[in-house]
Amino acid sequence: MLFPLLSLLVGTSVHRTVARTKRNGIFVAIAGVLLLTAYTLAVVAGAIWLSGIYGPIGAALFLAAAALLVAIVVLVIMMVINAQEARRAKERKQALESLAAVGIGLVRAQPLLTAGVLAAIVAANLIGSKRDD
Repeated sequence: MLFPLLSLLVGTSVHRTVARTKRNGIFVAIAGVLLLTAYTLAVVAGAIWLSGIYGPIGAALFLAAAALLVAIVVLVIMMVINAQEARRAKERKQALESLAAVGIGLVRAQPLLTAGVLAAIVAANLIGSKRDD
């Protein structure tokens, strides 16, 4: 009796989530196309305006240099973020290795205490799982 009700509730929420995700995906795609169009038109307008000042070749070179500069800045930012992430991953790995070393040291120094703690954890999980059923 509980299973059909639960599956109805879960199925409805999954259906709503899928529908919302599809809808949001469509709107994001439309917004992306419009943003790309606006960017393209802004570059064209900038090229037309700059061609009046520097001539067509100068305007094209200016816009190319500006795009190159922005690309270099984006790549530098990406490299900095990747370096920070690698440093954090290394720190997490070192912390985990340190914790493992402490655990191994505890097992070697106090084998009976470790066996008792593990037995208590297993017993608590077994008793807890029987209550949840």
